[in-house]
Amino acid sequence: MNAREGTMKRINVAWTFVILVLVIVFVTGGCGPKRVQLVSQAAPLKVTVLFFNDIHGYLLPFHMKNDRGEKVEVGGIARMAHLIKEIRSENRRRGIPTLVLVAGDILQGTPMSTVFKGKPDVEIFNRIGVDVMTVGNHEFDFGFENFLTLKDMARFPMISSNIVLRDTGQRLCPASAEFELGDHIKLTVVGATTQELLVSTTPANVVKVDVMDSVETVAGIYDRAKDRGPVILLSHNRHQTDRAIAEAVPGLLAVIAGHDQILFSPHREAARVPIFEAFEKGKYLGRLDIEIDRKSRKGRICAWNYIPVSADIPLDPEIGDWVAGYASRLDDKFKEVIGHSEAFLDGERERIRYEETNLGNFIADILREYTSADIALINAGTLRASIDQGPVTVENVFNAMPYPNEIVTVKLSGRDLMEVLNRSVRGSREDEDGGFMHVSGIRITISGRRITEVVVGAERVPLNPERIYTVGITEFIATGGDGYEIFKDKPQILTGLPLRELLVDTIRARKTIAAKKEGRIVRR
Repeated sequence: MNAREGTMKRINVAWTFVILVLVIVFVTGGCGPKRVQLVSQAAPLKVTVLFFNDIHGYLLPFHMKNDRGEKVEVGGIARMAHLIKEIRSENRRRGIPTLVLVAGDILQGTPMSTVFKGKPDVEIFNRIGVDVMTVGNHEFDFGFENFLTLKDMARFPMISSNIVLRDTGQRLCPASAEFELGDHIKLTVVGATTQELLVSTTPANVVKVDVMDSVETVAGIYDRAKDRGPVILLSHNRHQTDRAIAEAVPGLLAVIAGHDQILFSPHREAARVPIFEAFEKGKYLGRLDIEIDRKSRKGRICAWNYIPVSADIPLDPEIGDWVAGYASRLDDKFKEVIGHSEAFLDGERERIRYEETNLGNFIADILREYTSADIALINAGTLRASIDQGPVTVENVFNAMPYPNEIVTVKLSGRDLMEVLNRSVRGSREDEDGGFMHVSGIRITISGRRITEVVVGAERVPLNPERIYTVGITEFIATGGDGYEIFKDKPQILTGLPLRELLVDTIRARKTIAAKKEGRIVRR
């Protein structure tokens, strides 16, 4: 064979190979899409979870001070609706489902919430497309029947694994909600509610329910759901309880939390379970981007962040009009200027629940003066917002004190009073204990978590354990709220006057508020 014939033979072999490959591709052409489909099936499922908590009736934007002391506008459910709509739209183009979760406490904190008892919140959540909400302790603040009305209005499940009817032991709400993601994989969201429900609202509102141990109830639901796909805990509990649940159920994908009203950034962790919380009042929208392995059905969080709901975010026009409609229906009395404050009246949660503030002093003094009591006590959980320096409106007062709270006087021995005061100071700053008491008529010294000294009156006479004192309190505390069981069997006089109305009338009469800190509560 000469060189030319050898070259031609190699060319023919090469072409034969090429033709053979083309034939195989052509013959098996129908497998091409199947191969692509197999790759697609092997790719993880994706889902985005958006979340917020403790909105407390703040559907309208509001102002707060930033880290530099500047007043800035934040929040607003119409801005949050815009963010949710944008994220949903982008995910829809990519074939990724989006879920919106609410970690409880939609009620109580603004005039709109007080007047309409949470109906605007639920209607707007329906329009936004909230997928599931866990029940918070403040959902019962306008009574048990009102809660049932809101629950029936909602086009999304309100869940809690541990609230039961006292008479029957049956759950008041579904324990969880499941979302089908494809390939027979479900994402399960389990709800859990704080046991503080029974002491943090007027006892009459929750007389029909009991709250079980959430560690046990969540573990039970998890065991039944874990093989179907990832499980998220949507919790309205103290962080300590969330940690205990995560340690008992370390297979949880995540805990989305409420109740503490803190921004967990960076997120916290227990037993390698990440715990997220998006602050309060709609200031942030939380986001988790999740991937789920189709074979193992295990999920992982591949990205997370908190989106500030700031003034540069557009208002969703439909939701904005809806909120504005409710705002226009509020009585004009809320815009009435009733006085002027010479100072910023500090009701910020991190301070008012642990230390003396001028707002706490101001309200405790009004309570004592009206009742002519020896001593007045006002629990920090009653006070929900600050009042800015300058003009004060009725709306400002309702924001600071959303609860009407009838004024009550009670007779207590000095020994009993010392027990009350020790209960008041048992929490740390991080606990943000709503049962911390602001005082009038006494000065107290605290060492650690115990009272070391109490003096009474302008003369600063030491507290007499045997003497009977008249104490001004609110109906909430008188009926055992915040764990103050000691008041329930003491002689009481109900005045019939809500403290909030007294506060409005007093500011209107005085015109000027000149409240300050005076060293009434000293921590050593």
